[in-house]
Amino acid sequence: MTASAVLLAADQGSLLSPLTAFLVVICLCFLLCLVAGVANDTAADFWTAERSMPALRNALALCGDYLPATALLSPVGTVALAGYDGMATAASAAASTAVLLVLAEPLRNTGRFTLGSVLASRAPGPAGRAARIAGAVTTLAVCVPLAVVQLRVAGEATAYVLGSRTPGAALVCTVLSGLLITTFAAFGGMRGTGMIQTGKTLLVLGVVVALAVAAGGALHWDFDALMDRSAIGGGGAAVFHAPGLLFGPGAPGPLEQFSLCLTVALGSAVVPPLLMRVGASLDGRAARRATGCAAAVISVFYGLVVLLGLAAAAVVGVRGIATDDPQGNSALLLLTDALAHGAGGRVLFTAVACAVFVTALASVAGLTLAGAAALSHDLHTGVLRRGRSTDRRELAAAQWSIVAVGVVAVGLAVLLRGWSILFLASFAAAAAASVILPALLYTLFWPGFSRLGMLWTLHGSLACCVLLQLFGPTVSGQPYSLLPGVDFHWFPLQNIAVATVPVGFLLGWAGSRLRPPTPAERAACTAAETAVLVGRT
Repeated sequence: MTASAVLLAADQGSLLSPLTAFLVVICLCFLLCLVAGVANDTAADFWTAERSMPALRNALALCGDYLPATALLSPVGTVALAGYDGMATAASAAASTAVLLVLAEPLRNTGRFTLGSVLASRAPGPAGRAARIAGAVTTLAVCVPLAVVQLRVAGEATAYVLGSRTPGAALVCTVLSGLLITTFAAFGGMRGTGMIQTGKTLLVLGVVVALAVAAGGALHWDFDALMDRSAIGGGGAAVFHAPGLLFGPGAPGPLEQFSLCLTVALGSAVVPPLLMRVGASLDGRAARRATGCAAAVISVFYGLVVLLGLAAAAVVGVRGIATDDPQGNSALLLLTDALAHGAGGRVLFTAVACAVFVTALASVAGLTLAGAAALSHDLHTGVLRRGRSTDRRELAAAQWSIVAVGVVAVGLAVLLRGWSILFLASFAAAAAASVILPALLYTLFWPGFSRLGMLWTLHGSLACCVLLQLFGPTVSGQPYSLLPGVDFHWFPLQNIAVATVPVGFLLGWAGSRLRPPTPAERAACTAAETAVLVGRT
């Protein structure tokens, strides 16, 4: 029996149990979305909350979009098992906020909130429809795999904290979580998911601070001892606190680590839910302030994550963490078990369990909303109806799009049960860094960006990501691969961004040089530049 099962067995009949807390959280989330959904009587309300989000509230919601369930579970285990390499990855995640800080104000000033609509601001007429289609395809290619990963993590983590590690329990938790998330997003829209993201941020920060204080007390606030004890199971301080433990010291280990850090630093900043959240700000200045506040909070969060990872290695032990989960995703829960004593320990464990659950719920809700916006706003309204749609029709299309994206994500999570989904996470993060980031930077800041360059960037770099991921070690040739029994990989890296990010920028430049902007595109570029500088409501 796991430690969490022992703790839960001791809490049977108690009002302070994770199951009771889950039910309370579900009821509160549904109430928030129901209350927020009453105001969603227009498409602008549903997608952007009428651009009425104040800077502080939007900053907390941005933090929520920045912190998926994997950010709460995976980095702690990576630091505990890989030492320096895990710390470097956490630092890269914190540094990604600087990228969004550069993009936030000009993005909000465009007056657009989806990738396709931002790109269409530089492409008039039929070219704008092609940009919307390409932007929608890219958005779905990033959001759906990330939603599947989050659902899997949500199901497994929920089953874990409820004391069951069986595949059937995890499957049931995954399906129920997916249905709940789809319902919340369909009812609440941007307002409802914003409220949940704000509450999630406050809960997660409270939990990591409480755990850090508990871990510091358990180690008598001796940080020298913490560094020494954390390295005992990792080969000693000379190995644990030096590069090379995560992927190995030999080639392509350093290149793999660099590619991972590049993926995290660039891809995390431009995932579609963040673009929508920036678009919900009052104006460009409010978007910049909200992003600056979010950057400070995220930096504090990842600093505490590094501390918790070292504490997990020192208190639980590297061997204990690796035995329970070779990927280290249960390190946070194992640390909580080790620190939980008495009534205070029950409160701490229940708070961590709720934080994991709410984090997964809010993250998938944001991804579902962003994917549905691509379907409804870009494809249905922008392409099929060419912008001629009533609010009532667009609102109905939005809610049905959320149901479609949610059902697809849950279905894929069920179909891939028992399979490795590392390739989904790697592909989605690389696609965000290699496709979305170059397209946004060129669109916002380069007058010479043409329709051909835009399409080459979107379609070409996305195809490059698919090709390298398909023929990489996450799909075949390794024990952790999707297909471990066969080997047809020729690209050596799990994290492909070191190759695909330059390709994305190069394709955009080459296409724009081969076919420069037409006079109509230059006129659209001038209007877009004016909007970026002056702002648009």
